[in-house]
Amino acid sequence: MKIIYDHKIFWSQKYGGISRYFVNIIKNMQKYQKIDFKIIAPFYQNTYLKNEIKREKIIGIHLKKKIPKTSFLFEKFNNFFFKHAVHNYKPSLIHSTYYNESINKKNIPLIITVYDLIHEKLAIKKNNEIFPKFKSLMMADHIISISKKTKDDLIKFYNINENKISVVYLGSNHALSNADEYKAINKQKPYILYVGSREKYKNFEFFLKGYSFSEKLKKDFNIVLFGGGKLTNNERKIISELKLDNKVIHKEGNDKELYQLYRSSKVFIFPSIYEGFGLPLVEAMANECPVICSKNQIFEEIAGEAAEYFDPTNLENFKEKVEEVIYSNSRIKELKLLGKNKSENYSWEKCTNETLKIYDKFKIK
Repeated sequence: MKIIYDHKIFWSQKYGGISRYFVNIIKNMQKYQKIDFKIIAPFYQNTYLKNEIKREKIIGIHLKKKIPKTSFLFEKFNNFFFKHAVHNYKPSLIHSTYYNESINKKNIPLIITVYDLIHEKLAIKKNNEIFPKFKSLMMADHIISISKKTKDDLIKFYNINENKISVVYLGSNHALSNADEYKAINKQKPYILYVGSREKYKNFEFFLKGYSFSEKLKKDFNIVLFGGGKLTNNERKIISELKLDNKVIHKEGNDKELYQLYRSSKVFIFPSIYEGFGLPLVEAMANECPVICSKNQIFEEIAGEAAEYFDPTNLENFKEKVEEVIYSNSRIKELKLLGKNKSENYSWEKCTNETLKIYDKFKIK
């Protein structure tokens, strides 16, 4: 079987959950000699791809930084080169890493993975109907959904035949590499951890306000934000207005530093309103970090009883639930154990094997 992956996500993401997903299934596929695959990424900036995949499997050049005002030209070249690579390599199938409408697949089976339908949901809330994935979904011969909820949303918004969709959960065991080397961060005040993007649907402002409502939390715990880019002027303004300037610490770093933060945090809080899966959720559980998160269908599907839930629209409920957990040693201990056990359901080996079964359905003899 000959498989190719396109450049799309590896050009747009230096780090991130989607590129993490693809790199981990590709890493596992390197173990199978009968599978021939290439990543066609003429220019890419993804760090995972550069550091974790054998060089001979990548057709392309890693750029440390994007050159300002040239992204469109690089993307155009990537698309052009990919079309020629498909013609020359003659793959058994293509697995697109993101919604790449420029793929000229001809008679080659095309698989795409759908991560969430956040844009569609937000548009509906504003009485607007948008279907940005329509062309990509219609081009695909099969769709991988990373959760049952996302599959349901695909059927609802795009009227996709459910037989065309397979649910394959992501893994969490990437977060365990070199875990024995981590040491607890003992020199700073106990902290609550927030990870990743702070876009509107992530409910970040709600999280800050909920924390600021609790004099006990402010007295006993700082907030550590990991990743998500530099704080915006508006975020700094909100932090200042809530008088949290000395309470909020922002950190950027590598995976090892993130996993150390999980292991040393009192709790991990995920206030997001919408997600397609929620990779930080399973990363936290794998690292025995108690999870407190929004009560929504996707988090309940992924975490089950291994998390404490709050109403993501009710500040008082948020405050009560966080205080309830964070000041209870028995509940903390229980969530650590439940989370660790739950995380074992999510492995990259399982994710890879289930993905390969889908590939096999389209194998060209």
